[in-house]
Amino acid sequence: MTPEPIRSLARGARWVAALALVAACSSDDGGGDATVDAGADPDAMATDDAGDTSSDAASDTTAVDAGDAASGCIETAGGALPDDVEWIVLDGNSDQLLSFHMRPLNDAVATDTGLVLDLNAVEVFGGNGFKLDGPADVVGAEVRWANLPSDPAPVELTAWPDFSSDGFAFDVENPLGTYTRCLDSSSEGEWVSYAFDAPIPVEQPLHVFVGYHRDEVQQDEDGWVYDAPELLFENWQPEEEPYHAGIRWPAWEPERFYGGQVSPWYTWQVRLAVVPRDRIAESERGFEAREGFRAGSRVAWGDYDNDGDDDLMTNGPRLYRNDDGELVDVTDTAFAAGLSGGSGGGVWGDYDNDGCLDYFGQGRRDLLLHNACDGTFVDVTDASGISDLQGDRDCDGDGVDEPSPTEGAGWADVDGDGFIDLYLANYECSSEFDFYQNYRDRLFCNQGDGTFVDCGDEVGISDAHHAGRGVTVADYDADGDTDIFVSNYRLDPNFFYENDGRGGLEDVAREAGVQGVEISGAFGHTIGSVFGDIDLDGDLDLVQANLAHPFYYQFSDLSGVFVQDRGVFVDEGAQRGLYYRETASNPTLFDADNDGDLDLFVTNVYRGRDSDFYENDGTGHFTLRNYESGLVVQNGWGGAAADVDSDGDMDLVAYELFENRGADGHWVQVRAVGVGTNVSAIGAIVEVEAGGVTTLQPVGGASGTSSQDSFTRHFGLGDTTTVDAIRVRFPYGDVVEVTDVDADQRVWIYSDGEVGYGLAPPR
Repeated sequence: MTPEPIRSLARGARWVAALALVAACSSDDGGGDATVDAGADPDAMATDDAGDTSSDAASDTTAVDAGDAASGCIETAGGALPDDVEWIVLDGNSDQLLSFHMRPLNDAVATDTGLVLDLNAVEVFGGNGFKLDGPADVVGAEVRWANLPSDPAPVELTAWPDFSSDGFAFDVENPLGTYTRCLDSSSEGEWVSYAFDAPIPVEQPLHVFVGYHRDEVQQDEDGWVYDAPELLFENWQPEEEPYHAGIRWPAWEPERFYGGQVSPWYTWQVRLAVVPRDRIAESERGFEAREGFRAGSRVAWGDYDNDGDDDLMTNGPRLYRNDDGELVDVTDTAFAAGLSGGSGGGVWGDYDNDGCLDYFGQGRRDLLLHNACDGTFVDVTDASGISDLQGDRDCDGDGVDEPSPTEGAGWADVDGDGFIDLYLANYECSSEFDFYQNYRDRLFCNQGDGTFVDCGDEVGISDAHHAGRGVTVADYDADGDTDIFVSNYRLDPNFFYENDGRGGLEDVAREAGVQGVEISGAFGHTIGSVFGDIDLDGDLDLVQANLAHPFYYQFSDLSGVFVQDRGVFVDEGAQRGLYYRETASNPTLFDADNDGDLDLFVTNVYRGRDSDFYENDGTGHFTLRNYESGLVVQNGWGGAAADVDSDGDMDLVAYELFENRGADGHWVQVRAVGVGTNVSAIGAIVEVEAGGVTTLQPVGGASGTSSQDSFTRHFGLGDTTTVDAIRVRFPYGDVVEVTDVDADQRVWIYSDGEVGYGLAPPR
């Protein structure tokens, strides 16, 4: 296996061959839509009249009794289903029911190894993916079979766990259970009930797949001999995500595709029987989405008007001023002088140390906005010297320098001169002239007079052209300077720039263990990353959100929790509870429940894909809590946390604004402020010692996919009412400590030693 085939597949092929094959099989699109009743995904399912189990919702199919001595067939799923069962039904509204032997596929497939496969005859797995909306026990199913034997024989149905949450991939290697009914041809085409011998517990809104497995079909002098039962399928499937049924051919290039090729499929004739349990009313969940508010894909919190609460900037740019917890759109007045370009999100930072947060907006036309300290901003992009033009790439083939699209940006005082510099992670362009050209990253050093110069070569920025996605800034090794992690996409290795304290940067990603796992010259697809002390051991760990396709699972870099031990990071994501999702994008660490540890929120891109919220148990191990938290957004991108309403608990924005309903436990908030130099204190480390535990958080110039949490660091304290000590380690030397602080208040700590209290800044 060579790097280039891997790269080309990951860049665009995806399911082209499989989907073309499926399309060739279809003669009518059915025109149906899938809906759902209580207990199912409204985008993908339908339920028979509020769980009615009469008529075709619960069949009266003839079957041989379990243990029938005459047939010698013993069935494990022939019992009665519970009275309180609810049925989840996928229905495409197409009356045409098919199976392989009834309607063969049109074409065979030639593999890269030269093997020609007839997909009508090779081994196949097929099943529907049922997404439950909350805790439930899966207790059975109903199915329609074709090609049943003339005499009673065991016919197996299998349940599998989800694999990547794409709606069509399932984990055939780890079945949840296999269930048997004794059936003959008299049941063909009828609904057959399977009562599972043991319920399948489902704790979170996840997919459960139910379907069948058919071995390779044999051939005689008359052709293929279809002598094994097959599920019927309805000749309809969604044209785009969310998909709800899948098929897998294990023999189709398993050396390239994990477990063979997998594809979306038509609607198999399977219904799922569930018994909901442990349900929580929406009003009792941890977070509630604020009605009527919708942000852009990139989000950054910053107190631009210095009134003590966090305002929000998002794509556009669009600015929301925080007025006592209400977000008011002030874009028109804030940018009344006009803008030279648009913005796809960006990050706050006081680049001129005048005490007012400025803003860099990224995109195909980057933007630097200077805060005039009167509620308005001035576009100073051209005068600043920050330019996104690069002459070594010509995407359009016209010989003219083109803007390099910036996907990630971060502020950091790289050289220790007291002025924050700007790192730009640049992405790629794609055109008919040249497919996927990556751009080099840029570092613009702040000259202290409002201008910047490109200093990447002098400082040590790599000249490699990687597809940059995100920038994360923190003093990961606690040596007093600011380091930079860059999330790279398109199977490129990540960058991890360690600062030598004198303004030089060295890429230590390989030595530190965070560049990605290399297989045949290819790495992973990292989108966003964040630093935080997830295991409370006094150093900063790293969470990476990686896109990892299920069909390339064997060499994909999955999202990871990289636990630090003296500068070396080890991925313990699987051991610490991360659930495999294909499309993870932006991680956010914040204490959602005020218990003193950092919980984890991860967005997932693509239509129909849920985000994930994980509760930290205090040791850095995570439990998925989507259902209980109410923190779910589909097709998410950026995310960032702040105490929007100043009530002592953390809220979160990810397209929607999720308000914390009131976390139990005490808290303290710390705002670090530089005096004269690096006023926004980017790169500082805040330590809180309370109740025998010391926790730390960085003040970040960016995280994730150019998202930005509040500059005010929030620490949950649980039952502790007094903080023993707060220490702020400002970049390049200053350490300020304050002791014996009462809980449930905000503390302002300045680099010159002054300390103030209250929601508003003391000076």
